[in-house]
Amino acid sequence: MAVRLVDRPLGLLALVVFASVAALPARAQSPAASDEGTIRYRQKLMSGVGADMGAIGDILKYGLPLQSHIATYATLLSQRSELVAAAFERDVSAGPTDAKPEIWQEPEAFREKTQAMKDEADKLAAIAAGGDAAAIGQQVKALGDACGSCHDSFRKPKEESYKRAGAGS
Repeated sequence: MAVRLVDRPLGLLALVVFASVAALPARAQSPAASDEGTIRYRQKLMSGVGADMGAIGDILKYGLPLQSHIATYATLLSQRSELVAAAFERDVSAGPTDAKPEIWQEPEAFREKTQAMKDEADKLAAIAAGGDAAAIGQQVKALGDACGSCHDSFRKPKEESYKRAGAGS
């Protein structure tokens, strides 16, 4: 005769506790932890964009024999640019971030700037596939201008950067 676990009081209790725990979200976060995670994710995303731009710039500036790598970095930029607008949907401008509150005060303008970045990154990916260094250089400048335009409006100036504030610590 098989003994059923739910027939026993402790077994029933264990089953209820297990079901309750299983129904909880995988990881409950406090708002502060969630804010920190949001900021850290954004910083990693934007650092990746900067690293990709820097790598392309170094290949071009120093004439490195790595021209074939430019297309890879350009593709990464195109892919990362697709993520930027969503990374800033959650309004977190307090804490160690260079994001200005204007991102959430002027969401349409911010979306336009991130779309301009995406458009220029997509053009760079297409041009880079062709391998024309002069055309690539011109498009890198166009993408840099699109990035700079967004930074002018929506990123704190270097003098107010959280990085600078932490440098003296």
